Amino acid sequence: MRAGGVRGWMLMGIAAFGVAALAVEPVGLYDYPRLHVPHTLLRVQLMQAVRSGNITNMEAVCRKGIELMPGDATWQYNLACALAYRATPDAALDALEKAVKAGFRNAKVIEEDNDLKRISSNVRFKAIVQEARETADLPVPGVPLQKTARLTKGTKLVLTKQNLIWDFDRGLYLANFKFLRGVGESAEARAALYDGPAKELMAAWLADGTAAGNGGDLYINRDRDHSRVKIELFPLLSELRFEGEAKKKDVDKALPNMLYPGAAVVGNASLAIITTNDSCSLVRMALQDPVAMLALQQCYLDNQFWVFPAHKDFDPATGLDRFQGVTPCALQSVGSSGSDRYYVRAALAAASALHPDTKKAVLERKLFGPLMQYLLRRTRKGVETEDDYLSEKAHPTAFDRATLDAERVVQLAHGLEPKTVPPIAVPLSAFVPVQPTDLERELDFRFVPFGVEAGDVSFTWRVVKGDVKRVKITPGQSGAVHLSVDCRELTNRLDVACFARTSTSAWGAPSFICIYPANVR
Repeated sequence: MRAGGVRGWMLMGIAAFGVAALAVEPVGLYDYPRLHVPHTLLRVQLMQAVRSGNITNMEAVCRKGIELMPGDATWQYNLACALAYRATPDAALDALEKAVKAGFRNAKVIEEDNDLKRISSNVRFKAIVQEARETADLPVPGVPLQKTARLTKGTKLVLTKQNLIWDFDRGLYLANFKFLRGVGESAEARAALYDGPAKELMAAWLADGTAAGNGGDLYINRDRDHSRVKIELFPLLSELRFEGEAKKKDVDKALPNMLYPGAAVVGNASLAIITTNDSCSLVRMALQDPVAMLALQQCYLDNQFWVFPAHKDFDPATGLDRFQGVTPCALQSVGSSGSDRYYVRAALAAASALHPDTKKAVLERKLFGPLMQYLLRRTRKGVETEDDYLSEKAHPTAFDRATLDAERVVQLAHGLEPKTVPPIAVPLSAFVPVQPTDLERELDFRFVPFGVEAGDVSFTWRVVKGDVKRVKITPGQSGAVHLSVDCRELTNRLDVACFARTSTSAWGAPSFICIYPANVR
């Protein structure tokens, strides 16, 4: 079976799911996060049915998709493709007509779809195609028209359904907005109004134009102001929020779920998952949820930096560490509510301190999140040398406020040039459970650079948590590494960090291979 219609749907990506966001009530835009996983599973099943040529299964999966997402144009269209293989065309034409009315109006795709060839000579088919062509630019009844929101720098903006698209390929919202000039954009005004960390240094740099400032930056709070940072401390810093309908579905809470094209984002959520017998920090929860981890990684690699409290999952005083691993996609603060704000303010100050040309290069290379991780780790109190940075001193599970040197953070940020911004290595996190019966594990990984051309990159690996003697590291070619791990009676986690650099930069933010006892949670 040839399935041009289905393949087109599977590969349309954002464009297709701009249509998918047209689902009618009771399923709407703010329901999509909870529908993402079952929808994705159905997409996989549909592709399997297409590849095997099983028309019966293809139809069944499409009907499940319509049941999951009533009114969705793309599922309705693919049902038409499946039904087109029946002996009579009426059911396929009915489904196709519904798809067009729901918003699938690409007449060229419909006309050229191999799955619809059997019904393409039908007079009714031609009429449906003509309807798609004539209504292509018209709104779908009951669906808000998309428009670009205008955000004045230094102010807040409430996003609505008109400014959001849910991308089922990424499992994230896309914010549709653009910045407008704000009041007080002069160097003198920004210098006078700045009231964040390293105030005297920042005022001088803002006044002479060597610091970019926070114009074009976003602060995002996802705990409903429980641990909010005052954006007024940072001239021209902006903030986005959700409308009331989104809040009713908790779209605005906890882990990030949105991409903000063109902006540098610093965010926090001082929340934990609380039950009657236990509690769990947001990051520990994400480490056990592949979907949540994927969302965090996508945000991190799209100029976002997030801070969350480790809450009761980590206590340096007692040695408590309940995490199966660590990830650079979020920085964890030691403590609970409010402990995250110190690092949020330091990151916002660092974003402001960057030279304008450096900040532009950072955003273009999608390195804002990694750069914040690098700056906050490299400037920890007690981290003075390169060897210190490549050791456990710089890379704890969670960061204690007492080790934060905000003035040193902004000084390091201000001194960076485009060519000295360090790259990172991906994958960002790998988790290896060790069973009680394991004696030794032989592990192979290959890392690739992100944010820089591959030809000018070198790598190094270091054990930054646990017994160094348990891990033998054998570097290979082009980012490859082999680990020989002594697993006998392993009771504590081992973190192996991968660092990348260029000939003109320092070692960048770490990526991690985390080896942990499988029976410890």
